[in-house]
Amino acid sequence: MIKLILLILFMPLLSYGEDNSDFSEIVSQMSTLEGKFSQIVTDQSNNIIQDVEGNFLFKKPNFFKWNYDKPFQSQIICDGELLYLYDPDLKQVIISALSKLGGISPAMLLVSTSAAKHFNIRTVTRNNSQFVFEAQPKKNQEATFKKVLIYFNNKKLSQMNIFDNFDHKTEILFKRLVSNKKINDASFLFNIPEDVDVIKN
Repeated sequence: MIKLILLILFMPLLSYGEDNSDFSEIVSQMSTLEGKFSQIVTDQSNNIIQDVEGNFLFKKPNFFKWNYDKPFQSQIICDGELLYLYDPDLKQVIISALSKLGGISPAMLLVSTSAAKHFNIRTVTRNNSQFVFEAQPKKNQEATFKKVLIYFNNKKLSQMNIFDNFDHKTEILFKRLVSNKKINDASFLFNIPEDVDVIKN
């Protein structure tokens, strides 16, 4: 069950219904992004049900690699067309066409060039050093989460809070970020190991 929580990031943005110019401006300046993260998931009673760490790569449009390192290993990779969910413990990879996922995922807020098509985005906080944006899916029935809060300090991504349909909160803290470094598309290729089960959606 705990590992299923990971998929909320990737499976099925100043007033609601309008493209948020502040958000668009900040995100448009990030063509690539890489770094490390820590992720904590809490339930309705604020009990911790997941505490993991890892590293990631993003590249526009629609490329990302999300690696969980501790306390278990898992990967979520998108090569621009296909999404791979790889679980080494289960020796299983699930492959889905990105076009079938509808763009309704928190990750797509950062790597998609058309976030406003799928989200209503508003500014929660705006000052000299910090921006906080709230994004809500326009089609709630197609999303597995209610809203996302995205934090930027000095226009650099610092945190995401995801509130899902089960009233769980996923808090992701980003660190050691490097933006706009050249990243080859080959970095997002997934080579399927020989000894794993392949499930295609």
